[in-house]
Amino acid sequence: MMVKTQTFSLVTVVLLVAVGITFSAEIPQQQGAQDDSLNRHVDLAAQTNPPPPGAAHFEDCATLFPLLYWTNTVHDGVFPIKPESNTDHFDVFCDMTTDGGGWTVIQKRFSGRLNFVRKWADYRNGFGNVEGEHWLGLDKIHNLTSHKSYELYVELGDWEGNFAHAKYGTFSIGDESTDYTLHVGGYSGDAGDSMAYSNGKKFSARDRDNDVWSSGHCAQDYSGAWWYGSCGNSALNGPYYHPEDYHGSDTGYGVLWRYWKGYYYSLKATKMMIRPKNFVRNL
Repeated sequence: MMVKTQTFSLVTVVLLVAVGITFSAEIPQQQGAQDDSLNRHVDLAAQTNPPPPGAAHFEDCATLFPLLYWTNTVHDGVFPIKPESNTDHFDVFCDMTTDGGGWTVIQKRFSGRLNFVRKWADYRNGFGNVEGEHWLGLDKIHNLTSHKSYELYVELGDWEGNFAHAKYGTFSIGDESTDYTLHVGGYSGDAGDSMAYSNGKKFSARDRDNDVWSSGHCAQDYSGAWWYGSCGNSALNGPYYHPEDYHGSDTGYGVLWRYWKGYYYSLKATKMMIRPKNFVRNL
């Protein structure tokens, strides 16, 4: 089931990690409804909040999970991480409750307040606010998935209150020199395998046509950046439509997951998140 976005007030948790280093992690505390400001455009690379001491010890949300587990404070929230390939930390939203937890969220949509019709540079660097709607950034996703084997979990929500998921046992993307080529496989779930066709495909944006459709441009026709072949069966970064504004094929493609709702149904909510394949919740 789709986990609702939460924001938190600051609470500091301090403990000794296995290597004997004392550190603190800023843990936000739940408050009320989603604030509009959470969905304003934020340059993730330019955030200036200093990391808590020890932030560099967390490569992803899965490596953070033991801290919360050992202190009996397992919950979703925003934390700084630093993958091995990154020179500095950056904030991510950690889903610590879905399917065992330990997930690093790389994409989230639920209201349409954030514009996803963007160019290559935005998709490379990331945009939005990790507490609300956002795209983490292709460079960051590559750095996360380049040193160990990761899996992908996709949550989907429709306008009738239904939810479905697709889980992939293999997920990684190449660097920019490969146009962030996608490697995904090992589907399970109840949403249908709508990403199989994207396996081995390069990423395309409105200003970067890397699909294999010789007579067209999928990222422009679908209005969303994605891993396209001769277009595809999924496009979770497509334009966001509310039901009163969407009229199926007359409107065109929206937030698409073909094998759950068909080509001409624009989803209400999506969340993409990753964690190492060897993650174990109960330590």
